[in-house]
Amino acid sequence: MTVDPFNRSKHHAAVVGISVAMAILLWAAGYALPRIIAAVPWFLLFLVMIIGPLMKLWPSINQQFSGNFPLNWRSELGIWFVIWSLVHVVAVFDSMGWAVIDFVVGMSAWAFAAIVGVMIAVILALTSNNAAYQFMGPKAWKWHQSHGTYVMFWLLTIHIYDQVFAPDRTLPADPLHLLYTATIVVIVALHVGAFVKVVSHYRTHGDYPGSI
Repeated sequence: MTVDPFNRSKHHAAVVGISVAMAILLWAAGYALPRIIAAVPWFLLFLVMIIGPLMKLWPSINQQFSGNFPLNWRSELGIWFVIWSLVHVVAVFDSMGWAVIDFVVGMSAWAFAAIVGVMIAVILALTSNNAAYQFMGPKAWKWHQSHGTYVMFWLLTIHIYDQVFAPDRTLPADPLHLLYTATIVVIVALHVGAFVKVVSHYRTHGDYPGSI
């Protein structure tokens, strides 16, 4: 099965545990709460983004484990990415005294990209379930989830780029910023590698392998 729209309570519990562990590690490293709340959802998104290309590059992973692993973790990771992202947005507005209108009027292109990315993420989370899968049908649901995730990722990457490489940033960069950059490079490299493999398979066999 190349998709998995189901949500499992034990997976949600595990993702919460992973999220809290990330937060504790960042706190132990000396980061303040606002930075932690911003970082945790990004690393959850990183896990979501690498599952697909890993399955294309090494499909044997799925054969070595039961329960459609690792695809059966993607929905839960994505949903908690959205929850943490919303907490981050609320924290930002709270730090501004809830001057939301002023923020919207004066927002930069980078901030606008982040807001749109979060809005798309919320839509994806609300439809990341079996009910939406059955209503939309397999092809439409998969297209909606995969393309929506790619658009969301690049919008949030623009926001990360602004945080890391803005003109007022002083190098050497914050280690957390370097980690953000590394995750983006890994995601892009894996997706490019998966694309090259699919194209190579098509040229050799004349058809496309099952995509993730």
